[in-house]
Amino acid sequence: MNREQDKMSGELESLMRDVGRVVEGEAQRQNMLPQIQARLAARQLHRTRPARPVDGRWSVALAFGTLAAGAAAAFIYLHPRAISYAVAGVGAGEVGAALVAPAAAPLELQFSDGSAVTLPPRAAAHVDALDRNGATVAIEEGTLEVSVIHRAHTRWQVQAGGYRIAVTGTRFAAGWDRQSRSLTVTMHEGSVLVSGPGLKEPVRVVTGQRLRASASGADLGLENAPAPSAEVEAPPAAPMPSLVPSRGPEPALAPPPTEVVPPTERASAPRARRVEALAARSATPINGDWRVQAARAEYHEALAAAVLEGWRAECARLGADDLVLLGDVARLAGDLDRAEEAYRSARRRFPDADRPIYALGLIAFEGRHNYKLAGDLFGGYLRSFPRGPLAREAAGRLIESRLKAGDDMEARRAATAYLHDFPSGPHAALARRTVGP
Repeated sequence: MNREQDKMSGELESLMRDVGRVVEGEAQRQNMLPQIQARLAARQLHRTRPARPVDGRWSVALAFGTLAAGAAAAFIYLHPRAISYAVAGVGAGEVGAALVAPAAAPLELQFSDGSAVTLPPRAAAHVDALDRNGATVAIEEGTLEVSVIHRAHTRWQVQAGGYRIAVTGTRFAAGWDRQSRSLTVTMHEGSVLVSGPGLKEPVRVVTGQRLRASASGADLGLENAPAPSAEVEAPPAAPMPSLVPSRGPEPALAPPPTEVVPPTERASAPRARRVEALAARSATPINGDWRVQAARAEYHEALAAAVLEGWRAECARLGADDLVLLGDVARLAGDLDRAEEAYRSARRRFPDADRPIYALGLIAFEGRHNYKLAGDLFGGYLRSFPRGPLAREAAGRLIESRLKAGDDMEARRAATAYLHDFPSGPHAALARRTVGP
């Protein structure tokens, strides 16, 4: 009997070593080994009483039970469960269930990772898949407002027809017209990568851009950008990839002062030389109206053309819409100093225009990471334009800005106001978490 027990104990030890190697390898891969070792060490310190001796078959059963429990715990620890979602006012949602917003009200999906998807009236969609890193949402008809919270391994997808929108953390609207089989993606914040019919290669869409795509082709431009002037003959359209290559991350910028101040002549000179150098080596000729190149989403070339025409002169003479567009061009080309200069000029010359102060808030938040200033600007938008077209976006960004600035009291105040004014908005889930129980 003892010989048989010894044999089983040896097999058990070998099996435990194998399991240990697998668990340790997975823990190392996910950089979680130090956490597990610390927990085991703490557990060992608390074992002050010696265990009672247990012999015979019970010792083997106990060992197997311990092994099974340890393996199960390690599996759960290393493989967290998939996220879930709930339909606001209804309850837990299911993968594949038809989701159709009623004619009189939107339908909000709240995901356990903090993300949210809002279906406007009559829109239809379904959640196609859920895993621990994200979800796949399929649009059947209508335009969805999507707000995905960025985490270390976020991986979301939105599908429509044959299109796929890859998301890591951003806010955007995705619309699908089933009759014309066309997709529209409007970026509020961040970037996505779109692939599908009419796109020879994936197209990156960033903040402020709108992509319209169908099997016959695609168009990428600024949201609400005016059409090119009739006096300027636009170049013939080129294939999509040559117009909108997938750009890498925007260049790193030096940290700004606490307050945004006008760029000095000393800082502007080298920046202008860099833009002119870009114009000199650009494959696209820079010899026409910068608005034409902006309409084609060639923001670096459009910026270079505007600088060659005379940046300060343009800021002083352009009308409100064109001046805001000029700021958008500079922002999307990565020149935040010039973007701020254009937006400040528009704000000073056209105080009734709402976009400049909102755009300055975006720069402070996304480009400068000056969250206090961003919150002040978004709050200023809401005070000046409480019913403005970007009021809902400004109210949501105000919550984010206050949270990131560490001002919890103001964040709760902003969240309470958001839930009162926009109870089904894309920031509603964040607002509810901020207000608390």
